[in-house]
Amino acid sequence: MGRAASSTSILARAWRCSSTAHSPALFLKISHAISVPAVLNSTATPLSNKEEEFQFLADFIPQLVWITDPSGFHTYFNQRWIDYTGYTLADSVGPDMWNNLLHPNDRDRARQVWGHSLATGDDYEIEYRFKAKEGDYRWFLGQALPRRDAAGNIVTWFGTCTDIHDQKLAADALEEREAEFTTLADNVAQLSWMARPDGHIYWYNKRWYDYTGTGLAQMSGWGWDKVHHPDYITSVTEFVRKGWAAGQPWELTFPLRSKSGEYRWFLTRAVPVRDEQDQLVRWLGTNTDVTEMRQLQEQLQNSYADLEAKVTFRNLELEHEVQRLRQQVGG
Repeated sequence: MGRAASSTSILARAWRCSSTAHSPALFLKISHAISVPAVLNSTATPLSNKEEEFQFLADFIPQLVWITDPSGFHTYFNQRWIDYTGYTLADSVGPDMWNNLLHPNDRDRARQVWGHSLATGDDYEIEYRFKAKEGDYRWFLGQALPRRDAAGNIVTWFGTCTDIHDQKLAADALEEREAEFTTLADNVAQLSWMARPDGHIYWYNKRWYDYTGTGLAQMSGWGWDKVHHPDYITSVTEFVRKGWAAGQPWELTFPLRSKSGEYRWFLTRAVPVRDEQDQLVRWLGTNTDVTEMRQLQEQLQNSYADLEAKVTFRNLELEHEVQRLRQQVGG
């Protein structure tokens, strides 16, 4: 904010215009611009205009707001803190309060992170579970910035706790789905991959790496050409580029080199994935080893060719025998 004497309406408008993701940081920066007493909980003296502005902003935002002295002793909590925790201002002091509110699995970690910030003056940021007055725990993002005097000494810490429970659950659910997908993709028989709309491959499953003996750094983008047979790479590349451009499912069979140097034949299929607006967002592809199938087909074709040759030869023999018998009968 500009001057410390900015009006409450300006602060409120600034808050409404701020991005949710940066709201806590914005509040902390605004707090630095407003001079507040060391203990705002006291009602012994009337609040100044600046203090009223800070109080309004602190109670207006959706975060739990707190202030500590340089040692970490809490001197202020906003109304949302009281509403969420059920603690009175008198109860919201001392280490027991934090131990009671923090999830048991988060207490030691939170204590270490906060202790580090107090010792070093580094910005404070941590995710932990905080207990509501109803008894359930919700995930919060705790953040704090130090306010320093002209000599650089910390005089107060301004902190917020932002409810990120829904985002945390969504992220955990997404991580779980990704883990399930990875497990599935790594255990299918095919080599699998994903590519951007332009064909730039950015992901392979474990079976691809196990077969080729390569890593993502080597294979990313068009790096897959390193494991293609030199006799086929030109025709394969031309075909694949046309497939990307057409945006339609395609398939092609070609040999791929294994980490042992052996070339095996694979049937490659690629399917476009589209969004609700029918825009191409990615490609899903698989490479299925068909070496044995091709060998079997070749054996069958050779068998058919041998059988056809034998039938032809036998037909000639029969035709010759028929002609000989005719000659004997006619003679």
